[in-house]
Amino acid sequence: MSLCVVLAGIALVPLGLRAVNAGLPGAEIRASYVPTYEAPRPRQPFDEGPAAALRQAQPEFVVIGDSMAGVRVNPGHLSRKLGKSVAGLFEAGSPVAFWFLEFKNFVVQNDLTHVRGVMFFFRDDQLTTQVVTSPLLLDRVARDDEPTLDRIFVAYRMGRTAEAHRLARAAYEYDRTRVWLEPRLTRAPLRLTGAPDSLLDTINSEVFALDKLRRFEASDLAVSAEPMLDFDAQVGRSLLPEIIRLGREHGIKLGFVRAQRRPTDSGPPPQSEALTAYLQKLQQYLAASGAYYHDDRGDVSQPLVVYADGDHLKPEERIPYTDRFAERHARFFQ
Repeated sequence: MSLCVVLAGIALVPLGLRAVNAGLPGAEIRASYVPTYEAPRPRQPFDEGPAAALRQAQPEFVVIGDSMAGVRVNPGHLSRKLGKSVAGLFEAGSPVAFWFLEFKNFVVQNDLTHVRGVMFFFRDDQLTTQVVTSPLLLDRVARDDEPTLDRIFVAYRMGRTAEAHRLARAAYEYDRTRVWLEPRLTRAPLRLTGAPDSLLDTINSEVFALDKLRRFEASDLAVSAEPMLDFDAQVGRSLLPEIIRLGREHGIKLGFVRAQRRPTDSGPPPQSEALTAYLQKLQQYLAASGAYYHDDRGDVSQPLVVYADGDHLKPEERIPYTDRFAERHARFFQ
């Protein structure tokens, strides 16, 4: 009987934290739009600017991607070339979660009455392996409630324990408790010794600054990417099926263009057998979903000489690439 009382206490007593949370600093911080995955925090507001601009422009086609798309496609020139209105949503360094939210919140749920197609640029396995990212990167494109993103993030990170984690967070609100309790516990030893609060900040910013830490070798970070190239294992827990679903439900045809990575002096960039097999599965999956697919690798018009830094083309190559893009993908833009 005593064991049952103890267990009941362990389960029930923390529920009292909900009442404490409501009356202490930090309670005013809003819940995240991915509440199962992330604790409440201050966040940037949704960026209404791009959404409003798209509503005003009412484009027929939208190109979405990171800088790989931005340095290759000039939407204004593409519009003139095609005789159809094209808008670009380009964010340097953005992951697939960012593209998913742009597609959902700037295109699908934004009263765009003329849009007929959306083209995504990506590199290699980006569509299925860059799933989880910092929500801080997504604030500007996320609405207050993003249940699909929350479900995918949690399932990707936590697997079978995802639902238990969600229920525990909803019941105990331990994430809200951490907002006010963690800084108090962290600074408690300083107060016991009479040291100023600024001492902890000094330790973190000067004693343990990045340039004071041990230098790491490449081997410290070396991990095999082979498991991430198992397409069948990755696609089901990625955002790609959700992108396909949104397009199908709203009658928007989808296209996916794989940007060529930096080539060598003698030809296309090297590609492993695992990546080749992954891309074959990706192409089959997209074809079965009714989506358009093109791989730029091996394009003779993209030799090493047209590249700037990394996988970026030189600025003067943007218009020529856009010309070829319009011709090569004319079928998609019909």
